[in-house]
Amino acid sequence: MSKAIFTILYVCLILQQIVTTGCNSKSDVFLSLEQTDSLLSADNDSLAAEIFYQLTMPEDSTEDLAYYNYISARMNCRHYEFQEPSTLDFPIEFFKAQGDNQKLAYAYSYKTYFLLTMSDLTSAQIYNSWAEDAAKDIDDDILKYNIYSNGYTISSANFDTDECLLYAEKAYRIGEKLHDNERIAYPAMYLTMCYNEKNMPDSAQKYMSVCLNLLECYNMGAKAAVFNSFGDAMLKKQNLDFAEHYYLESVAIIDNPDAYNGLTRIYLLKGEADKARECYEKALRKTAHEADISLMAVYAEHLQKAGEFAAALDIYQKIAVERDSLEIIKMKNLATQKENIYSVYRRQKLDNEMLLHKVSVQKIWIYVLLTVFVLLLFYVLTSKKRGTKTVSKAEVLYEAVMRGENISQWTKSERELFSGYYFKKNPDFQNELDLTFERLPINAVMLLILQHLGKSKSEILDIMGFSDQAFRSLKSRINGAKK
Repeated sequence: MSKAIFTILYVCLILQQIVTTGCNSKSDVFLSLEQTDSLLSADNDSLAAEIFYQLTMPEDSTEDLAYYNYISARMNCRHYEFQEPSTLDFPIEFFKAQGDNQKLAYAYSYKTYFLLTMSDLTSAQIYNSWAEDAAKDIDDDILKYNIYSNGYTISSANFDTDECLLYAEKAYRIGEKLHDNERIAYPAMYLTMCYNEKNMPDSAQKYMSVCLNLLECYNMGAKAAVFNSFGDAMLKKQNLDFAEHYYLESVAIIDNPDAYNGLTRIYLLKGEADKARECYEKALRKTAHEADISLMAVYAEHLQKAGEFAAALDIYQKIAVERDSLEIIKMKNLATQKENIYSVYRRQKLDNEMLLHKVSVQKIWIYVLLTVFVLLLFYVLTSKKRGTKTVSKAEVLYEAVMRGENISQWTKSERELFSGYYFKKNPDFQNELDLTFERLPINAVMLLILQHLGKSKSEILDIMGFSDQAFRSLKSRINGAKK
């Protein structure tokens, strides 16, 4: 039996195995993504980024694309960078179909985080609840901390103090268990705020001391919020000097309306009218807010007692307008939330249908390929023509590079086949590389060959499908491999 017949029979056998049992082998891209995932788990972010940014995003809706978008989201969440939430829709459906609840829960939590950065609280709450359901039987403290952290952020924005307190306490306990100061600091800040809102200053003060010991863990906005919470607690306990001190610490960091709100109340109690008026004007926000209306009422009462009836009346009239405005905003938000809930469920249903359709199309294509190979087999068995010149695969790969075609989808074996062919044609160049460098990865060898062919940097980027960052990273790695 000829070599061609044997090859076709072998390919048919492989395709049949794909149809009946599925393909269990993992691509080079997937293996690199697994390595990136492991490095992130080991907190080796720099090496993880170096590997990840050399990869080209897969174009087809495959396991590689699902994992690629998932790892991308994981990296962006760790570095507080934004990613379009819809990029996680395919990983979510893929992990759901695979029954991988751990990755599914993480994907839900990453999407929740990105939705929060867009201030889409309704959708964020839905996806966070799905994350919590998927993770309920999983023993993973980091996963649960992420979910609880999203939970107290959402409930705080929704002014749901009881739910915020519940999530913050759960997150705080995990932070203590992990001995992780940052994972203690942020829930402690929310616990302080929650106990202030529940008018429990003693409990708030307990977590204030935790926050003070961990101030280096906060970014500027969070640090300002911490000092504002301290001020609230001291104001509730009528410790006006301490409250003033903490509010002033807060506004020294950022222009914080909540802190100016507290300062206004303090100066009214101290009888310092000029300071109260100055802080009152800075405390009011551009859009209606419950805290603004409360402060306006306090300030109007002060003016009334001072005999400034016209000014007090003017504020009471503004309060009436702001209350109406606030009610309108609440009604609009409620309508938006209702529509968002329906749209999320509709999109989820549509995504499920699309995934099933893609799987069906892939099966059809596999059967079509089987048919084509059977027909080719029949043609080879019945053909009497011989002597047709055969072009090796290495030559085909070489010609593709010479034409400047993109090789980002080449497998590792194809790259090695091409480089071996090139070195046969250019043995002196191979000797030069052997004398100059230690063992190089195949991507580095490909880059050096393209430079030897006289390709420009832009041509190399196009051929290898590299970003500028990946190109620089690989060049640095090559320089580090010199003997």
